[in-house]
Amino acid sequence: MTFGLSMRVRKFIGLIILLAWMLFWALLVMTIAVYRLPDSMGLEIVYYLTAGILWAIPARYLIRWMQRPDARKQGANGA
Repeated sequence: MTFGLSMRVRKFIGLIILLAWMLFWALLVMTIAVYRLPDSMGLEIVYYLTAGILWAIPARYLIRWMQRPDARKQGANGA
């Protein structure tokens, strides 16, 4: 669903949302690491690698929405 927005507007909105999401995710991951993880370098490496991959799952859907082509009107291109 594109809500009638042009691709240019969707990309701008998506950029703002993506930046906010990345900031929120980084702060959440660091907070959990500081207060919940035991002092183990191996566990921290696995935790940060996993968290570094997981942020992209919701971002994938946002990027897909941003890249949708604009809705074209019927007959606008002479066809």
